[in-house]
Amino acid sequence: MKSKIIIAVVFIIFLALCNNVSAQNKQPVENKNKLSDRLFTGGNLGLQFGTQTMIEISPIIGYRITDKISAGIGVTYRYYRVKDFNYLPPQIFKTSIYGGSLFARYYIFENFFLHGECEALNMETAIFDPNSLYHTRDRFWTWNMLGGGGYRQAIGGKSYLSIMILYNFNETPFSPYRNPIIKIGMDLGF
Repeated sequence: MKSKIIIAVVFIIFLALCNNVSAQNKQPVENKNKLSDRLFTGGNLGLQFGTQTMIEISPIIGYRITDKISAGIGVTYRYYRVKDFNYLPPQIFKTSIYGGSLFARYYIFENFFLHGECEALNMETAIFDPNSLYHTRDRFWTWNMLGGGGYRQAIGGKSYLSIMILYNFNETPFSPYRNPIIKIGMDLGF
């Protein structure tokens, strides 16, 4: 656990140092003084159907701090439904997972970037208590420290399609992800 936190801290320090070097080597960019020129939005949409159904909506809003650094916030909502055949008759478990995240990106090259994200998700679990012989549903928070890299492809104007491969440095049995994590999304500039 401590080694994962240390890796995350080193990654954040690396991003800060890169920002410092980048700021020293770059001249101010013309026509990027307006707030609307630096803002972008986008996010991810996930769909899975079958025995396990998952629908995810994860919008983001970000700010281009420099040409190489951007940061932002996001919210996540997931609807999850699974049919468990371990019971007779089979049981259907439905839940909602929701939360938020903070992220930062450092663009190594024009379209290749490093991505760091801290995410908090509120999840529900069905817990069987053998002493009382009943099921309860408790909600709990799980914290995920995601880091990795990605590639973006321009799809017109200030809009990009991106793919990221991330690693959850805080993976636990309760994490909603298994490493590696692949995310595909969009960034839409104003």
